Amino acid sequence: MKKILLFTLASMAMLSSCSSDDSVKVTEDKLTKKWYYKSYQANGETEAYDHLPCAKDYVEFLPNGSYIEFYVNDCSPLETGSSTGSWVLDGNTVAVAIDGENYSGKVTKLSDTELQLTVRADYDDDGDEENVKVNFTNN
Repeated sequence: MKKILLFTLASMAMLSSCSSDDSVKVTEDKLTKKWYYKSYQANGETEAYDHLPCAKDYVEFLPNGSYIEFYVNDCSPLETGSSTGSWVLDGNTVAVAIDGENYSGKVTKLSDTELQLTVRADYDDDGDEENVKVNFTNN
């Protein structure tokens, strides 16, 4: 159940951009790789992403404009899922299209090993959207 909730939040996390930090140099070359979920930051708190021991959930931006989100629901037996779509980069905003739904997030940190997307989402399920930073690592 928690993995389904986290997948839903992760999908929602791509919904809207909210940061005005345009100082991050975002290039397709730096962005095109597999990014593993690391943590979420919202309301002054950081919550580590809870991967299952058998595999890590990730998103992947492919050079041909394809997008993959992979997640593990259970280890025994192994139960996984994925969503596929396309992505484009517009300045510091990454826009993803999956099954007719469009999502976007502002890249607020990008290095060879770290990616941070800042978005608006109802992180704490109180009916109000918060600024949420979704942190990824490529290892």
